[in-house]
Amino acid sequence: MANYSISEALYALPEYHIVKRRKSLFAPVVVLLIGVALFVANSMLSGGEELDTLSSALILFGGSFVGVGVVLLFVRFSDSGLDPYHNVDGCFLKREELKFQKEQRSVVLDLLSKKDFTTLRTLPSDGISVLVVVIYSSPKSGFVAAQAFEYIDLELKPVSELKIQN
Repeated sequence: MANYSISEALYALPEYHIVKRRKSLFAPVVVLLIGVALFVANSMLSGGEELDTLSSALILFGGSFVGVGVVLLFVRFSDSGLDPYHNVDGCFLKREELKFQKEQRSVVLDLLSKKDFTTLRTLPSDGISVLVVVIYSSPKSGFVAAQAFEYIDLELKPVSELKIQN
């Protein structure tokens, strides 16, 4: 499925300032620290039976936050984690996959050649991935890159050029 990704083609175009970047570790570390802080708060509680419920809740939520934080850190470190980052906008590109039936091929390719991504997104999508359009877009600016792939010989192969609207 190496032909299925357009991110490598985006990195090769220097005029659009798109680079590989790992997502920040800030959010997983904050979640982990909140869990640790809840455990510390629980250890500072001193009281009798009236605080048992609060103590149990702090342990439950602290353990949950620590668990989620550890899992998120593990995913960020174990995953290749290199996503397309738009240097000019200062944000990661959002990836969308639109799936269409084979009968819609000419309409989809026509809209793609016209760079009419708004109409393309409004077409009725299908769960069958015979024709897949991969779209990377910036949430901050009008940058959009898209390419169509078709399921041929047990593999998704490109059936259009990479179209970029800036």
